[in-house]
Amino acid sequence: MVDASPISRPIIRLFFFSGFAAIIYQIVWQRMLYASFGTNIEAITIIVSVFMFGLGLGSLLGGYLSRKFNNSLIQLFVTIEIAIGVFGICSKFLISTVSSAFLNYHDAALPFIIFMLLCIPTLAMGATFPVLVAYIFKSNRSVEESVSKLYYVNTMGSAVACFLTIGLLFVFLTLTQVLIFAACINFAVAAISFIYIKKKIG
Repeated sequence: MVDASPISRPIIRLFFFSGFAAIIYQIVWQRMLYASFGTNIEAITIIVSVFMFGLGLGSLLGGYLSRKFNNSLIQLFVTIEIAIGVFGICSKFLISTVSSAFLNYHDAALPFIIFMLLCIPTLAMGATFPVLVAYIFKSNRSVEESVSKLYYVNTMGSAVACFLTIGLLFVFLTLTQVLIFAACINFAVAAISFIYIKKKIG
């Protein structure tokens, strides 16, 4: 197996934190949906379904974008991370507002609307993976190496976030503060990636 080149190694490490933030959002949004649906299977089903749907469809979108913007992949990744962070900060307000507005509608309406709302950030999350695969492939010319390393670090970030969110963040922070914390991770990943590409170009 070909080792990741020094050029792509910092980006691979940053993808750990991208996965870290994503799982925080998943856990927080599930908690927030309890207010609309109660602690039941509906809230869990919506979150799991929207993440699977969004990540899958987002990967197709990311593949298209990586071909269209092949010469500015890191800039594209930075834009997506910022968009995820902005939605993350606004998500509590958006979910609460939508839930209140459609709470008295038909039982099937609210879950569908929440699902469509959360498709926006999950599509963006899914798009980051193929974008970075395309970028790293440029340096090591190995699809297997690019996919395996990115998937590994992203999954590790998600696993660590599961423990820290439940065992630490929810103990000391409110849901709003946890969302801001996750968004700050997205912004930090975007900022470091931007600085990285500027140095590389310079």
